[in-house]
Order: sequence, then C-alpha cells, then structure tokens
Amino acid sequence: MTELNHYSSENKRPKVKMMLPAVVLVTSFYYSLSFTGGVIIGYLLCKVFCTAFVHNGKIDGIFLDFGKWEIHLHHWIIGIVLLGIIWVIDRYYLPTFLLGIISGIIIQDIYDYNDWYKVITKKEETATN
Repeated sequence: MTELNHYSSENKRPKVKMMLPAVVLVTSFYYSLSFTGGVIIGYLLCKVFCTAFVHNGKIDGIFLDFGKWEIHLHHWIIGIVLLGIIWVIDRYYLPTFLLGIISGIIIQDIYDYNDWYKVITKKEETATN
C-alpha cells in the first residue's frame, strides 16, 4: 500500500511542475500584452495630439530660457521625468499599462522627430534696433 501511495503522489508532482510554467507564461503574456497595448495607444494618442495641436501652431514646444541658451523639453524628456516621479511616489507598483502608454509617448518623439537629440541649443542672434 505504501508503494501505491508513494506512486500516486509522484503522479501529482508532474502536474504541478507542468502547471507552474503555464502560470508563469500566462502572467508574462498578460503583462506583455498590457505593456504592448499601452505602447500602441500612447504612440497613437501622442501622434494625433502633435498633429492636431503642435503642428498647427495651437501649442508651442516647451523651452526653458537660460540667457544665450535654451533647453527644449521634448516629450521624451517629459515622459522620462514622469516615469521617475511615478516611481518615486509609488516605488513598488507601476501599472504595466501606464508604463506602456508613457513609453509610447517617448517612442513617438524619438521615432517621428529628427531633432529629438537637440536638447540644449544656442539662441539665434536677433538684430534689435
């Protein structure tokens, strides 16, 4: 009898061993799908916003004035700062979908604009009479 009980308990272990990777894969797929969906939505929303407001001149870019120099706060910089603030406020929980949306905003700026790396620029000299 003891051999039978020993044998039946061994049959249950492979099911547990098979179940654990399945749970890990499902969880990983859920978070990956959530992140990917957030990236796509963030990218598209940012693209529509920039087309509707920035390109039409309704909203100007954000520039910080430092004498002869100016710092352009691209939305990839604002996105990274926002991620940092969210991480500091709630260090242990950053929703995957929100992380994806902000990442989509960062990706849109870097992918769609050729001047994404021009952060600090010298102001152009204007003649004042």
